[in-house]
Amino acid sequence: MAPATRQAQLSAEGVAVPAPARVTVAFGRANARGRRNGYREHLQGWAFVLPYFLCFCAFVAAPIIFGIDISLHHWNGITGAGPFAGGLQYTRLFNDSTPDAQRFWADLGHTALFVGISVPLLWAVPTAVAYLIFLAPLKGLFRVIFFAPVMLSPTAVGVLWAFLLGNTGAVNTLLGLHVTWLVSQPYAWISIDIATLWWTLGVNMVIMYAAISQIPGTSVEAATLDGASHFGLFRRIVLPQVKPVSLVVIVLATIASFNLFAQSYIMTGGGPGTSTETLSMWIWRTGFDIFNLGSASAMAFVMGVILLAIGIAEYAYIRRGSLR
Repeated sequence: MAPATRQAQLSAEGVAVPAPARVTVAFGRANARGRRNGYREHLQGWAFVLPYFLCFCAFVAAPIIFGIDISLHHWNGITGAGPFAGGLQYTRLFNDSTPDAQRFWADLGHTALFVGISVPLLWAVPTAVAYLIFLAPLKGLFRVIFFAPVMLSPTAVGVLWAFLLGNTGAVNTLLGLHVTWLVSQPYAWISIDIATLWWTLGVNMVIMYAAISQIPGTSVEAATLDGASHFGLFRRIVLPQVKPVSLVVIVLATIASFNLFAQSYIMTGGGPGTSTETLSMWIWRTGFDIFNLGSASAMAFVMGVILLAIGIAEYAYIRRGSLR
């Protein structure tokens, strides 16, 4: 290009525009288009998120805020909001001299006992069943069979097992036993554990089966060529590979077990005595039998904090073990 025209070029209108200025104008227009596209994408993203956000606010955030407000008042289920109580509903739970506190901690102990028994079973049995189905033919059929009880409601499960384990129920009749499954300990807890395991096994089995199916085939083939038995393969290859999924199952089983209500309420009524009355049952009775919704809400939030602490502890413990 000639020296006279090296620093300037003619625009479409025939006006001389310095080359750097033209580049700046073009760059500015490109930036403006980019910003418009960015705003459009931003609005599209919010449009997709908005329905979920509204549902979250309406069905999660608002009830939590309302529940906190109830727990800070002497709220009666019949007359509605009463005088402001502040933290009294919470401090009473940590005062052992009050009947509410004694019942709360006693039922928390019952719930912890059930969690301690059921959670290991709700992980170990579905994991073993998932591995056996993985090795067996007709995998789809067995998955359907084990998953079928999940389709029942908690009420149906409680009524079914109350019928089976009654004093003159099918179990005692067919096996020739005289065990008072539902009205004596430790059989009452054993009955609830059996019903819960039978009902929820399918969900955890499907989760663990999916995890086992994702194990690399090369690891299994190498262990098989080395002469590993099915049990050795399960212990040394399968279990280490499914640790992250096991954490999910254990945390979910802990949350579900802490919320035990229907099986205990229908099968044993909390008996014998109050030995199978869980924390969820006492919260329900406080709120809807005694109509003390303020105290019931406070108990529910304390229970939620306990569950959160247990979940974090389980996650930290299993994760630390998996990183070793």
